[in-house]
Amino acid sequence: MEPAFNAAMAATEAKKSKLDAWAQEAARSGRPEAGAKHFAAGKGACLACHQVGAVGRALGPDLSRIGAIRTERELIESILFPSNTIARDYELHAVVTSDGRNHVGLIKSRGADGLVLMDAAGQLLTLPTTTVVSETQLETSLMPGGLDAAFTPAELADLVAWLRSLR
Repeated sequence: MEPAFNAAMAATEAKKSKLDAWAQEAARSGRPEAGAKHFAAGKGACLACHQVGAVGRALGPDLSRIGAIRTERELIESILFPSNTIARDYELHAVVTSDGRNHVGLIKSRGADGLVLMDAAGQLLTLPTTTVVSETQLETSLMPGGLDAAFTPAELADLVAWLRSLR
């Protein structure tokens, strides 16, 4: 087990050491039009959870104006290490109900009657207050790590350049 853990840690550190270089590459040679095509084609599964305009799904944060608030480095870091910085209101919660069931998802609303939880499939579940035994905010993102593996370095630069252009 230890060799696998050490290899994973080494791979993470290698990615971290390249963040600035990848950000500079995206700014210098990323092709926004190619990045838009990667997104629309479903490469990396981005549109399974993110929306830009009318394209994609509104499970994760809307990316329609992401370039106005995030730099290339921040965008790349969010793709490579999605749990490092989780957008407000997109924190993952684990909720245990009185019937012993565990529910994991995003809290979409909360009221006196209960809470509405959206799971990874985008399904909404209403949990009455009287049935909620415990609720814990998790430190992991709903977005899984490793999605960057679907892209070549040039494609990742294109995607980031396109995201940065969205203002």
